[in-house]
Amino acid sequence: MSEELNWTPDLEWRSANRAEHAIVGLYELLAFDLPPGDSHPREIGWEVYTGPKLLDQVASGLAESFDEAKSKAETVWRDARMAGRHLT
Repeated sequence: MSEELNWTPDLEWRSANRAEHAIVGLYELLAFDLPPGDSHPREIGWEVYTGPKLLDQVASGLAESFDEAKSKAETVWRDARMAGRHLT
């Protein structure tokens, strides 16, 4: 069973330079590029969630580029699906 990822802009991240998410099955994948702030540098990262309300974090991390963030989230999603790490 193959599910296609469709990344779309995530409008909830208004302060981000760029943010996209993909909802597929019981997972939500996020990739974001946050601008630097007063006390923190620019941050590019990714997160993967699962569960009935997509609130259970599977993994998160940082990346060197926005495309790398999306790629890392996709890898975690595929690995989690293979391992059966989701709630039903």
